[in-house]
Amino acid sequence: MAPERWRHHLDYLVTLLGGSIGAGSLIKFPYLCMRNGGGVFLIPFLFFTFMGAIPCVFLEMVIGQYSQSGPVNVWNICPPFKGIGLGIALVNFIYVTYYIAIFAWFMYYFYHSFFVNLPWTSCNQSWNSPGCIADIDNSVRNSTSANVTQLIPSASDEHNLTDITQTVPGMTAAEEFWRLQVLQMTDGLEDLGGIRWPLVGCMAVTCLIMFLFVFRGIKVSGKVVYVTVAVPIILVIVFIIQGCLLPGSAAGIYFYVYPQFKQLLKPRMWIEACSSALFSLNIGLGNIITMAGHNKITRNCFRDALLVSMVDILFLVLAGFAFFATIGHVAHQRGVPVETFESSGFNLAFIAYPQVLTYLPLPHVWSVLTFLTLMTLEVDTLLPATEIILTAITDTFIGASKRRWVIICLILLSNFLFALPCATQGGVYIVTLMDWYAFFPAIAVFGMLECTLVSWCYGFERLKRDISIMWGKAVPKLMMLSIKYVCPLLLLAIFCYSLYSHRPPQYGDYSYPAWATGVGWMISCISIIPLPIIFMWTVYNTSGATLKQKLRTSFQPKDQWRLQTHSDTANNDALQPMHPVQSREC
Repeated sequence: MAPERWRHHLDYLVTLLGGSIGAGSLIKFPYLCMRNGGGVFLIPFLFFTFMGAIPCVFLEMVIGQYSQSGPVNVWNICPPFKGIGLGIALVNFIYVTYYIAIFAWFMYYFYHSFFVNLPWTSCNQSWNSPGCIADIDNSVRNSTSANVTQLIPSASDEHNLTDITQTVPGMTAAEEFWRLQVLQMTDGLEDLGGIRWPLVGCMAVTCLIMFLFVFRGIKVSGKVVYVTVAVPIILVIVFIIQGCLLPGSAAGIYFYVYPQFKQLLKPRMWIEACSSALFSLNIGLGNIITMAGHNKITRNCFRDALLVSMVDILFLVLAGFAFFATIGHVAHQRGVPVETFESSGFNLAFIAYPQVLTYLPLPHVWSVLTFLTLMTLEVDTLLPATEIILTAITDTFIGASKRRWVIICLILLSNFLFALPCATQGGVYIVTLMDWYAFFPAIAVFGMLECTLVSWCYGFERLKRDISIMWGKAVPKLMMLSIKYVCPLLLLAIFCYSLYSHRPPQYGDYSYPAWATGVGWMISCISIIPLPIIFMWTVYNTSGATLKQKLRTSFQPKDQWRLQTHSDTANNDALQPMHPVQSREC
């Protein structure tokens, strides 16, 4: 059966953009720039985007579009590795589960942005402690600490999402709202406390929104993303214009654009830039393959890969300008350096951002716009992830596509039930644990295998012929060489560095117990387990007298790899089954 088609090619491009820009554009990217010396971070980031990220995007577009299938059936190109598709679906299931909770937190802040008095701006609320600090400026000026200017200390590691050690007694009003009202935090994972019913309600609304957007297919979700992508872009431009008009914004922008070249001598910066460039475009997550599978086979993937990547880079750069212009103004208001706002993850989203908003003109308006932006960016990432899970199920179970709405209900209900512990008073510890282990090491492994299997096992000659069949033009040789050599090496470097720098999870001053670390590694392994199981099962059931013969036969692409609808291709050769190509490829 032919796959569902995009109504317009622009729907496809905008959906890919929505999945790539995500909430990380306003959270992780500004933090990485701050952490690595501002504008100089853009140098390695752009280098790795062109040398590694764009070739990977192109490769995933080609195999998804040519196979006209999702993350599982695309591996008819090399059947023993269908476990990659199932692993990708599991990664996305875990991602959707805990990101529903994060979306609920954004929704909670969005709702409170309409209050007459923003609840994180003062210390006269019922949840505030006697040590609450309403005006941190005065506290900083009156403190005798040697480090009084550091409002939010530097995180010691990229993976430390929530290091919030304070340099003044007590906590700010924004931090107390986050800890004592939104979360009502317990002391650790050992005590999850009760369920935060307001957050459960927000999660239920989130699942309902997801169902309404997904159950009618890409013809509806492909239109929704026009809003969820356009709104953040417009608001980021508004933030830039407004931020540049505020006093002190020039200092923030100067920090962002002025390159501190000495930072280029730090290996960690290059690894972080490489990781950010590759994963900001969802390499190895199945998003590009799944969405490209709904394309007409004659679309030019090379042009699409360049366009999506360029717009993603532009949005990230603009988001950086918006962030640093605003931070420069707040630093000017407080009389502290821009560098003092180095923070990441939950700190930046739920403590630093609300605190910064209180220093802007019309803080209610900016609060509503900020959390509306973060919510729409979350929708952009949750929609493709849900579609990937759905496509993996319909790829695996024949006939499941006839009960599409039932499958979607089961997926979202499962996500909701698994996310309920994240809505408890200790839920932030669970979210941190899941975020710590969900993507490592699975995504790096899947990305390496994609590049290696297509370029070395399937072979470049076959790939070139497929591309010629699709849109009849050759691809630059540099692109093909990057896919074959550069991309696997970059992903291998990220994988090795992640192993080298990995440490047990931590939330602020709380260190996770050993059993929690064990649970975390189980989360990591869940998405890897299908890979060896399906590999051994496929090879075992392949005809052949010896193991070598079984391996050689099983690695050959199935006929389904090339079965396309006649209406999608102008070349009848594309309708014929694949014939073996004599080469030295595996």
